[in-house]
Amino acid sequence: MQQFFIVLDQLIGFAVMLAIGFICIKTRVYGEKALEGMCQLILKVGIPTLVFANAVSGTTRADLIDSFAVIIMTVVMYALLITLFWLLAKVMRLPGERGRIFQGGFVFGNAGFIGLPLVLALFPGKGALYFALMSVVDQCLLWTYGVWITRPKANRVSRADERPAASWGRRLLSFVSPALVAVFAALALIIAGVPVPEQVLSPLHTVGAVSTPLSMIYIGGLFALRDWTGILRRYELYVGIAVKMLLFPILFYNLFTVVPPMLGLGVIAPDMVHTMTLISGLPTMTALVMFAERERNMPEYAIGLVLITTLASLFTLTAVSYVVF
Repeated sequence: MQQFFIVLDQLIGFAVMLAIGFICIKTRVYGEKALEGMCQLILKVGIPTLVFANAVSGTTRADLIDSFAVIIMTVVMYALLITLFWLLAKVMRLPGERGRIFQGGFVFGNAGFIGLPLVLALFPGKGALYFALMSVVDQCLLWTYGVWITRPKANRVSRADERPAASWGRRLLSFVSPALVAVFAALALIIAGVPVPEQVLSPLHTVGAVSTPLSMIYIGGLFALRDWTGILRRYELYVGIAVKMLLFPILFYNLFTVVPPMLGLGVIAPDMVHTMTLISGLPTMTALVMFAERERNMPEYAIGLVLITTLASLFTLTAVSYVVF
């Protein structure tokens, strides 16, 4: 039951922050314009700083080599999730942008705001390292595939978006973001063996830490401004929760505990497998709402996904932990 109380503590904290954001809008402390500025601050400053600071903290080239299995597991996890939810969207015949937001919502879990505190609490020794390595793949995919899958047709600029761009350079630039720059900057410093002084890391951690409360306050404000209850009538929500947050992590756990020894690759460290199992079953990433809101692409649907899957994770993460621990 220890995992249950860890998740419960996190969700209680999130609920308080959501309530603050909701009350601030209802009492007109600030309005929609302030929320738009807050969104830009989180996306362009808070999240990139959080990712960079956590990735470079105490990580060496030797750590990268010793824990390389985490990167492999992350790549496999996303390949399976992207394929699985693309197929599910097709099978359920979800129309247009609704199907794309559905895919993005269940491919990307809330690793930064729920996964990181959970992993650090469960594995205080190497949890931060595993999360940093996972973040390299996670952020690269979020700020490329994640941005693309949530972008409506009217705003797409690359050939992959159904409208040819002028050049490959323009196509690549359309995916460049502060968070992606932060990921590659951190990776370059780790490979080069260049340490970041603690005097620099400490304020970066402080700035990055504000992204969690700001994100929750931001989402709480959107709850007050948007009608998100329609998601409760969408059958794909319940299919997604059952597949992504219950069945997939259990199958993923068995994949990496049973298959590697059968192939003669040895046993993967249990802490690595447990970390990635929990990451694979997380609720919808908060950034999905920010992407959808920024693009004016079904933000109410995205908000509903975040809220309902976060509440459901209280039970699904407990169930998964009971099976795999």
